[in-house]
Amino acid sequence: MGKKPKIKVIKDGPYIVSGVESINRWEAPDISVKKSALLCRCGKSKTFPFCDGEHEKINFSGRKLPGRKKNKTVSYRGDGIKINDNRSACSHDGACFKNLPEVFRPKEWKWVKAGKSSREEIINTVKKCPSGALSYTICGVEYKDYDRPPAVKLDPRGPLNTEGYIELDDPRGNRPRSREHYSLCRCGKSKNKPFCDGMHMPGLFNE
Repeated sequence: MGKKPKIKVIKDGPYIVSGVESINRWEAPDISVKKSALLCRCGKSKTFPFCDGEHEKINFSGRKLPGRKKNKTVSYRGDGIKINDNRSACSHDGACFKNLPEVFRPKEWKWVKAGKSSREEIINTVKKCPSGALSYTICGVEYKDYDRPPAVKLDPRGPLNTEGYIELDDPRGNRPRSREHYSLCRCGKSKNKPFCDGMHMPGLFNE
């Protein structure tokens, strides 16, 4: 039996990914992981996506920063379902409004219209949220962890996304909202490190 999939956060340093066979890179070839892979999270490595020690030269800090979104969950009631939204976890991937624009309207103040679509469509869309910011509740039970195989995926224009209960080992004690999936910052600009908060946008970060 192989090692349990894990991402270890080095304090003020890179991510160490282990226990997976490969890391998906979307358009680029997958990265083969024999024992572990050392991935940059300061955004300044010259061998990106790998770490080259640049974080030490720039005195990179992995601490959270003032001005980040509050860790608060707001629920929106629909027909037999509630959509739960925690802005502090959002990586601004856009999967929600791209797949179900009648429900998710980011330009409006009360941006979730849970009654504008079927329960099945809402569930399918919420499951596409990579960061864990969105979940749904049915009959008083919240669903935020799903049954998927372990996977680590690098968004070429954004974060490191995981799914399948990959353990996050962070020396500062940070824990993702969903144990099954979460998004980690790779540009070094997030105010909610180690998690992505969308500060890589719009289009300013590309490996």
